[in-house]
Amino acid sequence: MLGLGRPRRVDPLSSSPGSQVWAVDLADRRVVVKQLLGHNADTRFHRELVALRAAAEVGLAPEVLDADAGAKVTVLEYVESTRVFPDPLTYARTLARLHAITPPPSLPTAEPPGEADLIAFLRLCTEVGLTASPAAEHALRSLLARVATGGPSLLHGDPCPGNLLVTPDGVHFIDFEQAGRGSGLAELAYLRMAFPTCGYSTVLAPEVIASAESAYLETWRDLTGTDVPGTLTDHCIAWLLRGDALVQRIQRGARDQFARVLVEDWSWGPMTARERLLHRLRMVIDLDVPAAAPLFAALAIRLETRWS
Repeated sequence: MLGLGRPRRVDPLSSSPGSQVWAVDLADRRVVVKQLLGHNADTRFHRELVALRAAAEVGLAPEVLDADAGAKVTVLEYVESTRVFPDPLTYARTLARLHAITPPPSLPTAEPPGEADLIAFLRLCTEVGLTASPAAEHALRSLLARVATGGPSLLHGDPCPGNLLVTPDGVHFIDFEQAGRGSGLAELAYLRMAFPTCGYSTVLAPEVIASAESAYLETWRDLTGTDVPGTLTDHCIAWLLRGDALVQRIQRGARDQFARVLVEDWSWGPMTARERLLHRLRMVIDLDVPAAAPLFAALAIRLETRWS
């Protein structure tokens, strides 16, 4: 096996539709073998490999023991996980440590929401009888321009509970297939927006979110000596505008999910698509975007009435 010896036992592990993963017992150790399949497997393999190596250098990911780019196979140190998800403060501190890593030069910039996302969101408003004011549209387009500027952080791309290994020594990230460079605030926003790309979508209490965000900002400041660039408000609203964040990764890019959610609901983990959208709306209503806040509030009311 890539020069590591003959397998003595092979056990399949749960994985996404785009990969196969096994726990493999060798003569002297247990390892994890992952093979990427399907769409963009080469790109995903490269992203994951370089991000894993960068994170492993500071103890935030399993060590890469070997890799075969042709077969899209990575062999990793086996890490025994003791819990599904760390407490939110530990999660936030660990996320800040990951984001403080300088991204490898070959990692692409994470793709932000764009004009097509905004048009789909405005079309959703129109479908329920709302018209965005020119000031609201301007505020949202300005926001898109700001989040498109990127940032200095190594982003995991999908920092979900299922992509974490919690050990007595700390937290390890796995599954870096969507890794990129950008603003860490895009992933800190997961706490407010109920983990938007995750099947495990959970609503945290406001006081828990506030404490975790403070822990993140303090950890970032301790590691870098600077404040985090950008605003969390921008990135929370950016997640609201992503209709594709209402479905699993394999379904993204296929259709307008805002148009779909008006006529049907679907489950993904413990929350339905409509519950996810309404939660995101509630979370941005009170943010400091005066020009757009009335539109968010009115849309929440229209959707709640329509779906009650």
